[in-house]
Amino acid sequence: MGTTTSTAAKASPQRTEWKVIVFLFACNLLASFMQSIMNIALDQVSTDFHVRLAEANLVIIVFAIVAGTVITTAASVMRRFGLRKVMLFGLVTGLVGSFLGFIAWCFPVMVAARVVQAFTTGLYFPVINEALLMIAPKGKAGMLLSVNSGVIGIGLAFAPPIAGLLITYAGLRALFLVPTVLSALLLVAGFFVIHDITSREDRPIDAASIVLSFVGLGAFMVGLNEVTHYGAVAVGVMVAGLAVLALFVWRQMRIAHPLLDMRPFKVGAFTAGEVLIVLAYMGSVYLSLLVPLYLEGAAGFSAFVAGCILAVPILCYALTCFASGKMLGRHGVWPLVPAGLGVVLVGFAVMLATMSLASALLVAACTALVYAGIGAVYPAIKSVDLEVLPQELSSDGSAIHSTLVQVAGCISSALYVGIMSGMVESQMAAGATKTQAYAFGFAHTLPIEIGLIVAAIAVSLAYVRIVRKFAATHRSDASSESARE
Repeated sequence: MGTTTSTAAKASPQRTEWKVIVFLFACNLLASFMQSIMNIALDQVSTDFHVRLAEANLVIIVFAIVAGTVITTAASVMRRFGLRKVMLFGLVTGLVGSFLGFIAWCFPVMVAARVVQAFTTGLYFPVINEALLMIAPKGKAGMLLSVNSGVIGIGLAFAPPIAGLLITYAGLRALFLVPTVLSALLLVAGFFVIHDITSREDRPIDAASIVLSFVGLGAFMVGLNEVTHYGAVAVGVMVAGLAVLALFVWRQMRIAHPLLDMRPFKVGAFTAGEVLIVLAYMGSVYLSLLVPLYLEGAAGFSAFVAGCILAVPILCYALTCFASGKMLGRHGVWPLVPAGLGVVLVGFAVMLATMSLASALLVAACTALVYAGIGAVYPAIKSVDLEVLPQELSSDGSAIHSTLVQVAGCISSALYVGIMSGMVESQMAAGATKTQAYAFGFAHTLPIEIGLIVAAIAVSLAYVRIVRKFAATHRSDASSESARE
C-alpha cells in the first residue's frame, strides 16, 4: 500500500495548527449556512415556482440525500486524498453550486444547485470533526468539538434572518450570493492555510456502495415525503429504499475496504449515543422547517421578520453548545443529557398546550427553550461518542455520526413537511384559509415530535448507565496497565 508523507510535521506546530483550526471552523460555518439557508424559503419556493410544499421540500431533501451519500465516502476520501485536497474541493463545489443557485432560471436548476452544494456539507461535517480530533491539544478535543457545534449553531442562527432579508427585498435567488462570496474567500485562504495532517493511503473507494447508499437513501426519503399524497405507492418506494440500505450495510461488512466501517456500532456507548443524536436532531429540524412555515403561513410575517424571530432561539442553541463542553467536563452525561432532553420536552409540550392562543411570541419562546435543551445535549453526546472509540475507528465513527445526522434531517424534513403539506392541502380544499390551514398543520404535527422526545428521554437513561459502565471499565483497564508498568 503506497503512502504519501504528510506535510504537517514540517509546519510550525502551534501557530500553524491554530490557523488550521480557525479555518476549519470557518468552513463548517459555511457548510451549516448552506445546509440551512433554504429552511425559511419553502413557502417562497412553493410560490415562485408554483409547486406544492412537498415538492418545494425537494430543495431540502435532495440536499440531505446527496450530503448523506457523500458523508459515507468521507473517511475513505480523506485517507486517499488528504485533508488539503478534500477541503479545497469542497470549497470549489460550494462556489459552483452557490453560483448556479444564483442564476437558477427554473425549479430543476435550483434543485441541481442544491445537489452541488451538498458535496461541500457532506464532506465537511465528518472530515472537520476528524481533523479537530487529530490536531486538538491534549485534553482539548471535547472543548473543540463543542466549539465546533457552537460555530455550526451560529451559522444556523444567522441563516434565517439573512435568508429572510434577501428573500423579502431581493428575491429567492439572492439567497445564494452569501455562500458564493464566502466560498470564494475561503478558497483563496485555503491555498495558504490548509495542509495534510496525516499520511495518505492508496485505498480503493467502492463505487457499488456509493450507488447503494444514494439509491437507498433517495428512495426512502422521496417515498416518505410523498406518503400523504401517493399512499401505497410511496410506502412501496420507502420499503424498496430500506431494502437497498440493508444491502448497503451487508456489503460494508463483507468487503475488504468498506465505504463505511460498521465496527463502531460494536461499542455500546457509541450506538446508544447515536440513537439519541438522531432523536434530538429530528427535534431541531422540526423547529428549523415548521416554525418558519407557521410564522409565515399562519402568523402572516414576512420571511425577513420570521427569520429574525427564529434567529434568537437558534442563538440559544449556539450559546448552550459552547457551554455544553464545560458542563460535560464537570458533571458528565448525568444529569446533563436527561435534563437537557427534559427541557426539550417541556418546550414542545408548552408549545402544543398554547397553540389555541395563536401567539407567535409564545411559539418563539418555546422554540428558544427547545433549542437550548438540544444545544446542551447534542455536542455532549457527540463528544462522548467520538472519544469512546479507538483511534483507528474515529474517522469511521465521525462519518457514521454525520451520516445519521443527515438521515435524521431527511426523515424529519420528509415526515413533517410531507404531513403538513398534506394537511394544508386538505384543509384548504375543505374551505379553510391559508392561515387556518398552516396553523392546523403545525399543531397536528407537534404530537409526533413530542412522542419522539419521550422516547429519547427513555433511551437517555439507558445511555447514562452504558457510559458510566464504559468509563469504569476504562479506568480499571488503565489502572491495571499502570500497575504492570
